[in-house]
Amino acid sequence: MDSVNPQAPPVPFSPGLGLKFYRYRALIRRHWWILMLTVGIGLAYEGYVLFTKPQVYESSSQLIIREELLSEKSRDFADTTGNFFNTAVEQLKSNVVLERAKSRLALEVPNLTGEVTITASVAPRTNIFTVNGVGKIPEYTRLFVDAVVKEYLEVRAESRKVTIGEVTGSLADQIKQLQEELNQQKARLQAYIEQNNMTFWQERGKSAALFLSGLKDQQAKLENELQRLQNLTPDELLSTPLAQPAVAKPQPGALAAASRPEASFNSELYVQFTQVTQQLIQKQAELEEWKLVWKPKHRKLQALVAQVESLQRLLNVIKNQNVSATKGRIAAIQAELKSLESSILNWDKQVLEASRKDAEYQTLQSDVARTQSQLEKLLGNSRDLGSAKNTGPDPLIVMHKATRAIPVPAGTVKHLLIGLIGGFVVGMVILILLDRSDDRLSSSTEMLEQFSEPILGQIPNVIESRQESGLPLLQSEDERYSYAESFRSLRSSLIFMPNQGELKTILITSAIPNEGKSTIASNLAITMAAAGARVLLVDADLRRGDLAPLFETDADIGLSNILRGEVNWREVVQPTKYPTLSLIARGPVTNQSGELLLKPHVITLLDEFKANYDLTIFNTAPILAADDTPTLAPNFDGTLMVVRAQFTSARLAQSSLNTLYQRQVNVLGLILNCVDIEMPDYYHYRYPKYYAA
Repeated sequence: MDSVNPQAPPVPFSPGLGLKFYRYRALIRRHWWILMLTVGIGLAYEGYVLFTKPQVYESSSQLIIREELLSEKSRDFADTTGNFFNTAVEQLKSNVVLERAKSRLALEVPNLTGEVTITASVAPRTNIFTVNGVGKIPEYTRLFVDAVVKEYLEVRAESRKVTIGEVTGSLADQIKQLQEELNQQKARLQAYIEQNNMTFWQERGKSAALFLSGLKDQQAKLENELQRLQNLTPDELLSTPLAQPAVAKPQPGALAAASRPEASFNSELYVQFTQVTQQLIQKQAELEEWKLVWKPKHRKLQALVAQVESLQRLLNVIKNQNVSATKGRIAAIQAELKSLESSILNWDKQVLEASRKDAEYQTLQSDVARTQSQLEKLLGNSRDLGSAKNTGPDPLIVMHKATRAIPVPAGTVKHLLIGLIGGFVVGMVILILLDRSDDRLSSSTEMLEQFSEPILGQIPNVIESRQESGLPLLQSEDERYSYAESFRSLRSSLIFMPNQGELKTILITSAIPNEGKSTIASNLAITMAAAGARVLLVDADLRRGDLAPLFETDADIGLSNILRGEVNWREVVQPTKYPTLSLIARGPVTNQSGELLLKPHVITLLDEFKANYDLTIFNTAPILAADDTPTLAPNFDGTLMVVRAQFTSARLAQSSLNTLYQRQVNVLGLILNCVDIEMPDYYHYRYPKYYAA
């Protein structure tokens, strides 16, 4: 036999997209009649509109622009917005043109009346306008289209004349106003020139600016020299002399004839200082040399000492003279700078005055030039308008008159499509609204989004195997492969559940009736027993329990008799056809199930079950139907809640879980029952060959 290595099949869509597709497909399956109803209503409405709509007729005329008559100037005038075609179309449909056309026909054919709808369009890449008219009376429709075209051309001609006249008059007023303004500006300019002798002031401004620049250069040089004299000591000045040109006030117009540079103020002292220093060094060297030869009182040695002392005194005199000269030079520079500041201030005023007069002169000249330019432009526009007024006929002419009015097709296909598509869209909107208001759970993905509890099992829907007596229980060689495997998976989930102690008593319940908890409890017990466990299945739904018929056992005596104390529990335990699986039926129906389940010996009874069986499974009433389950559940090792796909409301399921948690119940997880095997997130059905093997 070939080995089978199943792998998860590729899913063409994302899980979320696949689930939405499945959900909407199921919605359409359930409510297909809504789509049929809305589509039928849409088709019926459009059919009514189609058969009650009166017959209308269409006539058309065409206009064309002759390029040889449409000069650039007339084109600019014809449509100052630069959008001639759209403007012409709107004018054709304007109320003014339509009312004039009606008045024309009322005079020409008073016996014909009617309503005509006018539309206009431009053929792509052409200069052809098409005017269409649709009306109920063929002859009146044709005449009305012709009248609209004629009135449009007349309105256009009148508009051109009126517009040219208005624009010409406006231009004349503007030209006159600008001419007067130009004359006034020229007069102001001439008067300013005569009053201020602008030729003299322009030359004066240039000379003053040059002279002021020379004064500021002089000031900068003196400030640099003063800073040097103040920063260096007199001895340093003697050691590092810097020749400076003599300061002389520049004269206007004679800056090029600058005075020749002279020696620095201490240049002579520097020469003397240098010579005396050299002589002193020489004599000191001779003195040191002769000290080795002559005795201190030798006449020549004493004469040499006297010379050295004389040179030192002379050197001190030169230094003192340099100190006095430096102070004098500093005082002279400071006085010169003060004088320069006054001169610079005076010449600066003259330069500013010349600049101000020149700026006013330039402003007056600019005003004259600007006004002159505006005047010339308006004169050019006036000449252009004069040319446009005499350009000849309108470039827009009639290409052909209105055609004979022909019947307009009723548009049957169009109406049918509108009814079909409109009805379908309305139906889909209704279905979407129904889906948004429906909170019933249909898949494990939706449950994971709604609840934090784990999903321990997914039981597929095997409604095709249901019989008159109900859904058959699992058999040893059951052909419902996916169905049997789902309970084996549930068994494994319980056996290998992490973070749980020994599970010997399990309670199975649901939020509301008809969710399949009894069948799941029975098949889970059968699956556990098939693994070799000693299992006791107890029907604790004391109002509507029906496990006895499923196992074909006696239903006359059971749990209700035990809780009343009428019999010992061992007396009502019934064997089943499944080895190691025993059953305690419901017993007589009672309306006091809540009180019976609250009796203290219930805990003792559970302890005895634990001692005698590997696993005890209680099938209880729905949580929201009675208080039996919330009362009993805290005494069990764990509780499983069944949720039926496409049946149980998420709101009701959450309310049931909250009730259990309020009673400190250990909720092991959820079981999703009646899962559609075509659900994108359910994969058991994809491996039938594997299960069959």
